[in-house]
Amino acid sequence: MVTKKVSKRTPHALFWTLIRNVPGYKEQYKDVIKEGLVSQYSDGLTCSLTEMYRKYPERYSMMIEAMKGDSHQRLARYDEERDKAAKRVIAAICTWIDKLGYKFDTPADKIRYAMAIACRAANCGNFNKIPESRLTAIYSLYCKKNSIDINGDPALDYIISKN
Repeated sequence: MVTKKVSKRTPHALFWTLIRNVPGYKEQYKDVIKEGLVSQYSDGLTCSLTEMYRKYPERYSMMIEAMKGDSHQRLARYDEERDKAAKRVIAAICTWIDKLGYKFDTPADKIRYAMAIACRAANCGNFNKIPESRLTAIYSLYCKKNSIDINGDPALDYIISKN
């Protein structure tokens, strides 16, 4: 009987996401920056992120909180993530609109129409007020709609109307 080696994932994803926001961050120096931060927040006890997480969890938590920044930096990061989610939703809905064959006078009209569809899907009157979690759900919905092959499914082969 062959046993499968299960690798445990360490919960350092947040650390690696936040480290990209450190002033002067460069990808080729990420290990040096990591060791410096870990050494600083562990008071020189270790340079290993995993060891710090296991042996000094309170210091690890303090480091993560410090890396998150103040309330203004957190809000800016949140807004940036919501903005990315909103753009993904608009792109997915626009792809679906193109698939249906709708035509618009200008690209701006198409985007406004896509935003209106997202508002209806979220049951919200203002696109900018749709929460990020709901945007993610709408994005998933339209990705699924876009993955359906209209010509390959017999139930979808017949055009109902050309509007």
